[in-house]
Amino acid sequence: MAVLTESELRRELMNKTVRTYEIGAGTVPTPAAMDFLKERGITPIFEREPGAVKDAAFKTLPPGSFIGPNGEALDKKPEGLTHLNGRNLVAKNHPVIRFRGKLDILCAKIISAQLIGADLGNGDYVSDLEEILDFTRGLLPAELRGEPVPEFRLCSWDAQQIKERSHNPVKYFGHRHMKSTWKMGPLTVALNELRAIVRETELSAAEAFQDKSGQTQREDIIMALNRLSSLFYVLMFKYLPEGFVPQHSGI
Repeated sequence: MAVLTESELRRELMNKTVRTYEIGAGTVPTPAAMDFLKERGITPIFEREPGAVKDAAFKTLPPGSFIGPNGEALDKKPEGLTHLNGRNLVAKNHPVIRFRGKLDILCAKIISAQLIGADLGNGDYVSDLEEILDFTRGLLPAELRGEPVPEFRLCSWDAQQIKERSHNPVKYFGHRHMKSTWKMGPLTVALNELRAIVRETELSAAEAFQDKSGQTQREDIIMALNRLSSLFYVLMFKYLPEGFVPQHSGI
């Protein structure tokens, strides 16, 4: 019989963000190890040799079966439930599922904005948004697999450079913080909408990845969304109509 200790878990999970942890068949976790998982909001999944399963907390389940929101074994997936990860099902209004939906809406809106840029013949605009779209799409598999969001550069700027430009538009673009208006033109108006949608998505992520102690489990995803919001604001200055002088927002 193998024993799983807290120190082993700390070493293995030091640089990882996960929602579940598989404990091999015949392995017994110490009380301290179980406390470690509980404190971090990680669900232990116990493996057993193939056979009848009485407790749905164990990973080895009959083919086609699922684990319901309360740990119950289900032969079929109810229409009101959806996959959280693996065979684990949750209600469709689960905070993580809502976050994934917001991310999907954001990607759809980016594509719509690209269509505006294409219609106006602005290839740079379409290209910038394609780069952002690829990055945004990558946030979902990172969340699903519990993998960290890698360091990134978007539109030639890294995360810190994006932040600096969004905080100091006078220095980088010669304009103070702008007040939004339809007079900004279709490209900038579309970017402003994307900025607002990203902020909404970030709030959804903050709710989805907060554990019972109030700690954020996916700061990397929330930071990435925060920088995306800043990036769309920066691009608003980049794609202002020629000769347009934005009105100061008062901030």
